[in-house]
Amino acid sequence: MAASQSPFEGLLSFGEATSLWGLNESTLRKAVAYGKLIPDIDCKKFGKQWVVTKAAMIREYGEPKAGE
Repeated sequence: MAASQSPFEGLLSFGEATSLWGLNESTLRKAVAYGKLIPDIDCKKFGKQWVVTKAAMIREYGEPKAGE
Protein backbone atom coordinates (compact mmCIF):
# COMPACT_ATOMS: atom_id res chain seq x y z
CA MET A 1 0.00 0.00 0.00
CA ALA A 2 1.49 3.35 -1.05
CA ALA A 3 1.94 6.03 1.58
CA SER A 4 -0.45 8.90 1.02
CA GLN A 5 0.95 12.40 0.77
CA SER A 6 0.19 14.67 3.69
CA PRO A 7 -1.98 17.70 2.84
CA PHE A 8 0.74 19.74 4.56
CA GLU A 9 3.53 18.45 2.32
CA GLY A 10 5.28 21.40 0.68
CA LEU A 11 3.90 24.01 3.11
CA LEU A 12 6.32 26.19 5.05
CA SER A 13 5.77 28.80 7.72
CA PHE A 14 7.11 32.23 6.77
CA GLY A 15 9.77 31.66 9.45
CA GLU A 16 10.90 28.38 7.86
CA ALA A 17 10.84 29.90 4.38
CA THR A 18 12.90 32.92 5.40
CA SER A 19 15.50 30.66 7.02
CA LEU A 20 15.76 28.43 3.96
CA TRP A 21 15.92 31.30 1.45
CA GLY A 22 17.93 33.75 3.59
CA LEU A 23 15.18 36.40 3.46
CA ASN A 24 13.56 38.67 6.02
CA GLU A 25 9.99 37.83 7.05
CA SER A 26 8.92 41.37 6.06
CA THR A 27 10.04 40.53 2.50
CA LEU A 28 7.39 37.81 2.33
CA ARG A 29 4.70 40.02 3.86
CA LYS A 30 5.49 42.67 1.24
CA ALA A 31 5.37 40.00 -1.49
CA VAL A 32 1.79 39.26 -0.40
CA ALA A 33 0.89 42.97 -0.26
CA TYR A 34 2.32 43.59 -3.76
CA GLY A 35 0.74 40.49 -5.31
CA LYS A 36 3.88 38.39 -5.85
CA LEU A 37 2.49 35.78 -3.46
CA ILE A 38 -1.27 35.34 -3.89
CA PRO A 39 -3.36 34.61 -0.77
CA ASP A 40 -5.35 31.35 -0.92
CA ILE A 41 -3.21 30.17 -3.86
CA ASP A 42 0.44 30.64 -2.85
CA CYS A 43 -0.01 31.38 0.84
CA LYS A 44 -2.59 31.53 3.62
CA LYS A 45 -2.83 33.17 7.02
CA PHE A 46 -3.95 31.08 9.99
CA GLY A 47 -4.48 33.42 12.94
CA LYS A 48 -1.21 35.37 13.09
CA GLN A 49 0.82 32.71 11.25
CA TRP A 50 1.38 32.73 7.49
CA VAL A 51 2.22 29.59 5.51
CA VAL A 52 3.50 29.51 1.95
CA THR A 53 3.93 26.75 -0.59
CA LYS A 54 7.44 25.64 -1.42
CA ALA A 55 6.50 25.80 -5.12
CA ALA A 56 5.61 29.52 -4.81
CA MET A 57 8.89 30.22 -3.01
CA ILE A 58 10.88 28.48 -5.74
CA ARG A 59 8.91 30.34 -8.44
CA GLU A 60 9.59 33.75 -6.88
CA TYR A 61 13.00 33.28 -5.24
CA GLY A 62 14.64 30.26 -6.89
CA GLU A 63 15.97 27.24 -5.05
CA PRO A 64 16.52 27.55 -1.26
CA LYS A 65 19.89 28.96 -0.19
CA ALA A 66 20.13 26.88 3.01
CA GLY A 67 22.15 23.71 2.73
CA GLU A 68 24.32 24.93 -0.15
